[in-house]
Amino acid sequence: MTFDRWMELITLALAIVAGVYAALMVIMKPFTNQLQDIAQSMKNSSQRIERLFDSQNALREDLITSRSEHKVINERLDNVEDDVRELKSK
Repeated sequence: MTFDRWMELITLALAIVAGVYAALMVIMKPFTNQLQDIAQSMKNSSQRIERLFDSQNALREDLITSRSEHKVINERLDNVEDDVRELKSK
């Protein structure tokens, strides 16, 4: 085969590949749009889940702080009750 024949075959192959690629792009466009919508929805869901976990962690920390504060308050009340008993006994 001559060089010109090889060039024609390569050009024809490239044209066929480009045509198939263009056809696939047209056919697959709705599916790619749906996939992008699904990906965006998943991203939004994961962000909501992250915010939920963050708020739960913050709530947990608040509860731990509150628990320690209640413990201190209860100790103070016990001390006050002990002082009141002591004063009553005098």
